[in-house]
Amino acid sequence: MLLIDWLVVAAYVLIAVVLGVVFSKKASHSTADFFVAGRSLPWWIAGTSLVATTFSTDTPLFVAGLSRNEGIHGNWFWWSAAIGQTATIFFFAKYWRRSEALTEIEFVAQRYDPGPERSALRIFKVLFDGVLFNCVVMASVTLAATKVIQVVLGLSAEPVFELGGTGDAAWLSISQAGVVLIVLAVVALGYAAASGLYGVAYTDLVQFGLAMLGTIWLAVVSYRSMGEGTLAENLEGVPGFHDQLLGMFPDLMSMDILTFTLLVYVMMNWWAIAPGTGYFVQRLLATKSEKDSVLAFLWFNFCHYVLRPWPWIIVGLVSMIYFPDLQGSDAESAFPMMIDKFLGPGIKGVMVAAMLAAFMSTIDTHLNWGASYLVHDLYRPFIKTDGDERHYVRASRACMLLLMIAAVIVTTMLTGILDAYKYLGVIVGGIGSVLILRWYWWRVNAWSEISAIVTALVVGNACEFLLANPVGPNGKETDWFAVRLLVTVAVTLAVWVGVTFATSKSPSPQTVRFFERIRVPGPGWQRVAEQTGVAALPGEFVRSALGWFASMGLIFGLLLGIGYALLERWPAAGVSVGVTAVSGVALVWLLRNGALSGVNRKSEAAEAVS
Repeated sequence: MLLIDWLVVAAYVLIAVVLGVVFSKKASHSTADFFVAGRSLPWWIAGTSLVATTFSTDTPLFVAGLSRNEGIHGNWFWWSAAIGQTATIFFFAKYWRRSEALTEIEFVAQRYDPGPERSALRIFKVLFDGVLFNCVVMASVTLAATKVIQVVLGLSAEPVFELGGTGDAAWLSISQAGVVLIVLAVVALGYAAASGLYGVAYTDLVQFGLAMLGTIWLAVVSYRSMGEGTLAENLEGVPGFHDQLLGMFPDLMSMDILTFTLLVYVMMNWWAIAPGTGYFVQRLLATKSEKDSVLAFLWFNFCHYVLRPWPWIIVGLVSMIYFPDLQGSDAESAFPMMIDKFLGPGIKGVMVAAMLAAFMSTIDTHLNWGASYLVHDLYRPFIKTDGDERHYVRASRACMLLLMIAAVIVTTMLTGILDAYKYLGVIVGGIGSVLILRWYWWRVNAWSEISAIVTALVVGNACEFLLANPVGPNGKETDWFAVRLLVTVAVTLAVWVGVTFATSKSPSPQTVRFFERIRVPGPGWQRVAEQTGVAALPGEFVRSALGWFASMGLIFGLLLGIGYALLERWPAAGVSVGVTAVSGVALVWLLRNGALSGVNRKSEAAEAVS
């Protein structure tokens, strides 16, 4: 790192601080300003902010390491989420915006009948989603940023501060890289606490530009460094390389564990993602209109699955030539090692700034989002019910500080990024079906969701012990993530559906009021529609389904087409281009002829029931 590189890093930090100051007064007016930017974000800012937030420091490390360890097809672990996130565009985005909730968890109060079970569910989701899940994600991001800083800045992994003992006995140990990250986290905490979602969203625009510039440049330089020949030809002879690493799909005829895992990803790994969760919902709630919420998520899907993946994958695969000895979780260090090897003065500063900005971007989002749960869904309704708006904004800033401290502690407990994500994936995947059907089936109630959460936690954790990855004769583990997920989903689905039929016999007044305001289409609300005489727009469900399929064709056609072209597999690339063209034409036609029908309808959320 030369002076010019440090100047680039310093420039980004300065921009973030300035934006925090600029928006501080505006964000202090109310919790709506602080948590959802006064519902003022246009689609391109909300969508880009989501892309920047999901480009956390751990993401390129995770993808590069996954591509080395499992091959290109291993990315179906997260590519499969596109099935759910394209569903969000048409089946959920506009309804979230129409609800005018302040957080995802407020949906519980809008949807379910008042009672102790609803309060218990709301409080549990605050603690599980807003604290536990949130801190694990922030910890994984911090772990990844530590690897980047240690490699690129040449800092020592040896502790400079220990608490509760020394060496292995210390329960809190901070290295030189940890000190740097604490400083960056304090900066992120400072501007996020000052400016709320305004500052978070607008700094994300800068971060996204830096990140794309740096990663594309690194991928191009890495690819060209191989010289003549295709990627496959250059990787031949590299220790650990085999042809299957370059496959877009595992051998679908073999029905081995890799094929089974892919099928589980495609069939059910996306369920929990489809209805929108966490900060995804927060950005939808922050948009200017229902139309902006739909377009924001469409833009996010394009950027997330089409623009970003291949630079990370290429860097990960090419790194096998230069760093062949990296295995397991150590493979996650390949990406920062490639930065250090290939990027020169100036552009290295851009890349380092992008990675550090990614850390700050993810941290500020999770702090703001987690605080929104703690204040709006716990403190305000159950502890301090009579405070003014400025009081709750001050409480939000205090909660952000507490979450930051908790995340630092959790960081010391993690050893690998992928392991953390797969553990959470099993638990969260188990409750995906109830999160979808609570929108589309009137019978779903608070007991449905409670039973799903409890079952997923019990079964998911039991699977972690009883169905742990077996070690084969070669001494390597076989990944049984898909087996654990399948068992958890199946048991959880059976339990919560049974509980639903036992606890919901007829539509309650709360259920009727929810339908009259949101007007979700589909057969699951037919009984309520007949009872009230209120119905969704004719054909809305069918148009949403067609939009979903068209957007999936567009996203996957582009994603796979780019990959086939990079691997010089031209027939497959041609097929992907054809799928992309047909899907794109269909999607444009749908958007112009009814897929956005009703999304500009003025919200009736002012009449929301508590």
